[in-house]
Amino acid sequence: MKQSLLRTVLRKEMVGLARVTVLVLTAFLFLLEFGYRADAATGLLLDQLSYGLVLGAVMVALGSGLRAKLRDEPVRNAEFIWFVLGIGLLLLRPLDMEFWPKAQHWPHLLYLLGFFFIELSRLELGRNSTLFNPALLFTVSFVMLIAIGAALFLLPNTGTRPITLVEALFTSTSAVCVTGLSVIDVGKDLTLLGQWVLLLLIQLGGLGVMTFTSFFAFFFKGRTSLEEQLRIRDIANTSLVNARSFIVQVILFTLAVELVGAALIYYVVPPDAFPSIGDRMFFAVFHSISAFNNAGFSTQSLGMYELPFRFNYSLMWILSLLFIFGGLGFGIIFNFSRYVRLWVSGRIRRLLTGIPCERHPRLVNLSTRLVLKVTALLIVVGTVAVMVFEWNGVLAEHSSWWGRFSTAFFTGVTPRTAGFNVVDYGSLTVPTLMVTLLLMYIGASPGSTGGGIKTTTFAVATLNIFATARGRRRIEFSGREISNLSIRRAFAAIVLSLVFLGLSITTIASLEKGVGLMPIAFECFSAFSTVGLSMNLTGQLGDPARIALVLVMFVGRVSALTLLVGVLRQVNVSPYRYPKEDILIN
Repeated sequence: MKQSLLRTVLRKEMVGLARVTVLVLTAFLFLLEFGYRADAATGLLLDQLSYGLVLGAVMVALGSGLRAKLRDEPVRNAEFIWFVLGIGLLLLRPLDMEFWPKAQHWPHLLYLLGFFFIELSRLELGRNSTLFNPALLFTVSFVMLIAIGAALFLLPNTGTRPITLVEALFTSTSAVCVTGLSVIDVGKDLTLLGQWVLLLLIQLGGLGVMTFTSFFAFFFKGRTSLEEQLRIRDIANTSLVNARSFIVQVILFTLAVELVGAALIYYVVPPDAFPSIGDRMFFAVFHSISAFNNAGFSTQSLGMYELPFRFNYSLMWILSLLFIFGGLGFGIIFNFSRYVRLWVSGRIRRLLTGIPCERHPRLVNLSTRLVLKVTALLIVVGTVAVMVFEWNGVLAEHSSWWGRFSTAFFTGVTPRTAGFNVVDYGSLTVPTLMVTLLLMYIGASPGSTGGGIKTTTFAVATLNIFATARGRRRIEFSGREISNLSIRRAFAAIVLSLVFLGLSITTIASLEKGVGLMPIAFECFSAFSTVGLSMNLTGQLGDPARIALVLVMFVGRVSALTLLVGVLRQVNVSPYRYPKEDILIN
């Protein structure tokens, strides 16, 4: 009888309801704790609420463990650990130790934060394959993150002044889409909490919300269903066998590169440019994350054009390497690094033992070859173009040839969706602006933190042009034939992007009638390719034009083709074929 009653109490629906209740109240607690300025009485109330939520989390963990025992299932380690930690916090609370005043409940908040992430990681990625196909799930995750970010920017504690709804929506979209266009002064209009919120949105948006949720699911659940792994495979664009390891590698590699970047930035920036060591460390961390994720946000009012950073050439090279790595794509980096690792180890083994090196045919796949060659070509083209057209222009303020070359390299690379500026883009010549538009349109590589139509799309389109001109029926590169599906997707992406860019330029030009066509086109290309460069126009736009740019940034980040795939019903292979007939093209 007692066991039957216990089974009734520990039903899945009851435990799930308790879990959702604790999660919602925890989110409400953090909203009040950090979003508003509370007086002493409110602070005591929040302290009591946090204590009650710890008790609720302990009961949820206990209920999940007992339910698993009754069903003869293994108890998850995370539930056991969180139950023990919660009991410890509840027992320590009445002692009222000197180092833990009742008004300061940081241990409770840290415990609840961990519990919040663990329970969120248990959520499935979506069971309905129609409503939650990978393309639609990817799009919805960005919409939700943008909405949450906009709500956070509206809180009193995140801004030094009241942030309007349009400003909050624009800033959140720009951060999640890692664009970098801003209608506020990040360093002056956002508090330290607001800047941390911005940084978190950049990190989540750059790597993708599903990447983080998948990582936490792997970490805390220890396993995933086959359905979840299939969705992760489609979202991460990897194989089913490597889905789990790929997600973990992406997170660890990102954190490692950002940590190294922050350390290098901290070392090269002048100490006298910051009021304290903490400000200098935050500057380094902020710009390392912003650069690697190709976001382009800066805590300085003029970005990297601010003195003395405008002439800090070491800082330019560090930031350049960060957003080049971020724009290559994780699959490309891992594939090429594996080749380099095997090549080096083989040479060392041959040197030490005399054993011939093993041969690894086609270890570097076709995508990696295309991305590396196109990236190198675009870097050279961008750098040379800036040096040729701006040597006596914006580069003239740099006295040394090294300074001019470093500035030209940075300016030639940053249009590849990075968004940092060390020159005034309103002062660039028309040829430089046209080259910049082209580089922004091409953008970064697939699977990276950058935007644009992607380097592989540009490469496939270019190869198809030459193959057609030569009368070839197939597109071949590096001993491989490019599939017809890749060709169709490349041209679909190009056509959709050009149509959408044309519509966006027309719309904003009709809303901002006193502005020239070049600044508007530059702004739209920058927003669509998630670059963040501007000819000093963003802050002058009215609210309708800003909302239009929000849509442009969003479509540019998730891509118009992904939106169509997510919305339109996928058609299976038809069992029939119509007769073929050529049409006149030119």
